[in-house]
Amino acid sequence: MSELALSGVFSGIDTDVLLTRAMAYNRLPLNRLNAQKSQWQAKDNALEDLESRLAIFKSGVDLLRSDTTLEAVRAVSLDTDVLGASASTGATESTHQVVINQLAQADKLVHTAGLAATTTTVGVPKSKALNLNGMADPDATWFTTSGNGATYTLDFDTEDDITGVVFDVSTAYSMNQVAALINVRSQAVSGYNAATVEVDAQTGDSHLHLTAQAGVAETVMTQTLTAGDAIAELDDEADWTKTALGGGTFSYTYDSTTRTISVSADTTLADLRDLINNDAQNPGVSASILEYNSTFHLVLAGKDTGTSYSITINDLSTTIEGFVEADDFTQTQTAQNLERRVDGYPAAAWITRDSNTVTDVVPNVTIVARTTGTTSINVDRDTTALQASMTNLVEIYNGLVDKITAYAGYNDVSETGGILQGDSSITRLLDSLRSGTTSPVPGFLSGTDTYTMASELGLEFGTRDANGYPEFETIGKMALDSTVLTSALTTDYRAVLDLIGGSGTGVSDVSDVQFTSSHESTEGGTYNIQVEFDASGTVTAARIKEDGGTGFRNMTIDGDVLSGVAGNAEQFLNLTAVWDGSGAYTANADVRVRQGFGNVLYERVSDLLDNVTGALGVKREQYSAAIDTVDTNIERQERLLDMKQKYLEDKYARMEAALARLDSQRAMFDAVFASVRPIGTTSEE
Repeated sequence: MSELALSGVFSGIDTDVLLTRAMAYNRLPLNRLNAQKSQWQAKDNALEDLESRLAIFKSGVDLLRSDTTLEAVRAVSLDTDVLGASASTGATESTHQVVINQLAQADKLVHTAGLAATTTTVGVPKSKALNLNGMADPDATWFTTSGNGATYTLDFDTEDDITGVVFDVSTAYSMNQVAALINVRSQAVSGYNAATVEVDAQTGDSHLHLTAQAGVAETVMTQTLTAGDAIAELDDEADWTKTALGGGTFSYTYDSTTRTISVSADTTLADLRDLINNDAQNPGVSASILEYNSTFHLVLAGKDTGTSYSITINDLSTTIEGFVEADDFTQTQTAQNLERRVDGYPAAAWITRDSNTVTDVVPNVTIVARTTGTTSINVDRDTTALQASMTNLVEIYNGLVDKITAYAGYNDVSETGGILQGDSSITRLLDSLRSGTTSPVPGFLSGTDTYTMASELGLEFGTRDANGYPEFETIGKMALDSTVLTSALTTDYRAVLDLIGGSGTGVSDVSDVQFTSSHESTEGGTYNIQVEFDASGTVTAARIKEDGGTGFRNMTIDGDVLSGVAGNAEQFLNLTAVWDGSGAYTANADVRVRQGFGNVLYERVSDLLDNVTGALGVKREQYSAAIDTVDTNIERQERLLDMKQKYLEDKYARMEAALARLDSQRAMFDAVFASVRPIGTTSEE
């Protein structure tokens, strides 16, 4: 709305005050509308609060809907130093003796010699020669000499020549024998073994490998025939790969994956560790450095336990000197499986796994082995969660009662009513929930089932005084007698679970109609069944109705399987018809479908929260419509006020303009009157 600021210069009237008072009076209908809107909004906010509290109550009830979930168990190890144990849903009460013979462990290799510092380079240059003629069996015949035999000299340049390697005439030699002959001469000449037979981890073939004695050679090996006939496997340069450069490669295999790490002449021990750890395709080997007696050792450890996860240094692919497994690494821990025996089985062997955490020996029980030894695991029922869920449900319900009382009740102290006072549909919310626990639980029969009502488990409304009489101030609130619940759990644990969370279970009173299964959406209670058999035992008709109801409904027939029709109370109920062989007859049965009170409460609170048909949803829709109507009236009233203010502003402006004109006319008349002389006078007079 625009503001009016009239000075009242001509009228002397403060028209601002007149306008403000007039508009205040005209704004009274708008104020009433805004008050109505605030009241409707407050009611809607109260319902929104109740909806959120009912949703919390629904979540609490949801924890009680399945007897399988309620049937919690716990696993306790009698010696936690030997092993730990935990149970999950589905574990059954039992006791097991467990013997741990050995723990699963990972492979671990330590570089034996070590280096002087972590900054010492590992790529020491040394001449090497790898014979490319591989053999699957190094003890099989590799070659046979001619009638003249052969004598070779192997030269690593500045080092002493390995002379007089003699191969006898017309003799078959294996690869291992050739290596032995060469080593006899290298020992005699220089005091070291120059030849090794190494297996390629990738192909599985064995190869002859020659290495210079020192790490200062600058040229590769040469082989020279000094007598006899050349041996094709040794003489041809194409048969050898020869190197004499600094740097090289470090190769290992783990979990069937081979990784080859390239190093330069400047690569340090710390660098090699980092290259292994930072390798993007590292299959699971961790490298570290261990200091012992001022010497630094490379340590390789598998990240997985079990015999399948051993570390192999690939001698043929590893070219940096001093890092060949056979000579330079010590296996400080061998990859091995967990070995244990459960309940004396197997008597003469062990159950093995590659991990110390086992989930597949005792069903739904996880065992974590910690050391060797013998202990027992007790798997027993755990009612802690159930009792906590029941207690939580009571607290949530009572909080809901307090809120509904505040919104719909009357406060004697402040002598004011709640925002929803007088709305009976709100107070009836509690009636619906209360009857879900005070009425007999559907499908349970007194005298047949151990428990049929929630009160038998200690769940009732209102607390009692020392004499057992209800206390008036607590009537309407839920209470849980934990002593009664504990006693019921001790007396018949299974019956308690069924009464709270039972669903999908049922029983028939005759053998001709047998209960097969039901769904959580199948309404609990007793159903009257009629099944007609013809003379050959074929089911010709099947009908069903709720006990006490009027009018049977047809069931779906598929051979001897009878099913409830979707959309009816009996939906997803499955029965089996069993002909007794006596010809044509009609079988009459009463079938009880059990539905624990957890499911009853869940359905009722779900109905209350339904956005379309629920009591709160319907009421909020009404409030929303009322707010929309008020908003429409507010918009109309604001338009009228704008028009009214404009009218008054124009009215007062016109009044001032009229007064201004009159004032101007008065001045003119004053001038005229001043110039008029009385009759009979002269100008001099």
